[in-house]
Amino acid sequence: MNVALRVIHDGLRTCADRPEGWGEFVSRVEERSRGDRVVDVDVVKTCLGASGLSASPAEWLRHLRTLAVVDTSGRLDRRRASDVGIALDLVGDSFDLAPPRSTWAPVATLPAEVLSLVRPPPMRQTAGVLLALIDRSTECVTLAAPFVDSAAVHHLHGSLMAAVRRGVAVHVLTSVGRGAEWAPLVDDALGTPRCNLAVTELHTEISTLGSHAKVLLVDRNEGYVGSANLTAAGLGRHVEIGVELSGPQVDELARLLDAVERLGTRVVSVVAGVLRR
Repeated sequence: MNVALRVIHDGLRTCADRPEGWGEFVSRVEERSRGDRVVDVDVVKTCLGASGLSASPAEWLRHLRTLAVVDTSGRLDRRRASDVGIALDLVGDSFDLAPPRSTWAPVATLPAEVLSLVRPPPMRQTAGVLLALIDRSTECVTLAAPFVDSAAVHHLHGSLMAAVRRGVAVHVLTSVGRGAEWAPLVDDALGTPRCNLAVTELHTEISTLGSHAKVLLVDRNEGYVGSANLTAAGLGRHVEIGVELSGPQVDELARLLDAVERLGTRVVSVVAGVLRR
């Protein structure tokens, strides 16, 4: 019974109001089956078409019989049809697929003196979360931070190079003058056949900083957003707070960073192991 109701529900997906769409379909069936004509596949096909519904007439007839809307003699049972309309109203959109779940979890950089005050540590640490996200990447990684230093680049180097060798596209967005910090990664990427690495420095007419965002996005579906820069202080000495995200909304952040990247100046890229400036 539930399966039959769901098929009818799904078949009415193009209707702004499913119970109303069902009522129109039933009225057409009643009109077409007046007199001695029974409700058969041809009747259902004609009424589906007239109602603007794209569904299998044979399948709908089978489920109309299961729901007793069409009785054993092939006649329309108006009372049962009304019951189905009520059921469709009660069901609402609960048969629709649930949207992909989104999750978030707190992330922090907590220096030793803070950790000593909070036991056990209440959340995962920024440096470890960044590494874990990069290690899970299969398609693309976007790193954005206005301030970068060699210590943080060294911390991420191994995971980023492993991603580059897997063919993951790695794009770095930073502020003017900070692109040089990524030279060790660029040097190691040279000669890597599947490499797609780009470093872009951002600036705008009103700010040489360009962007203050501190973001790591992976495969447009996971990421970190927080206060930590890619510096030794941001990953170890300062108190920093952020969140680890997953879900389709992360793609909105990725699209935003795509646009921001187009405003910047590409200072270096390595494609298929070849340096391009």
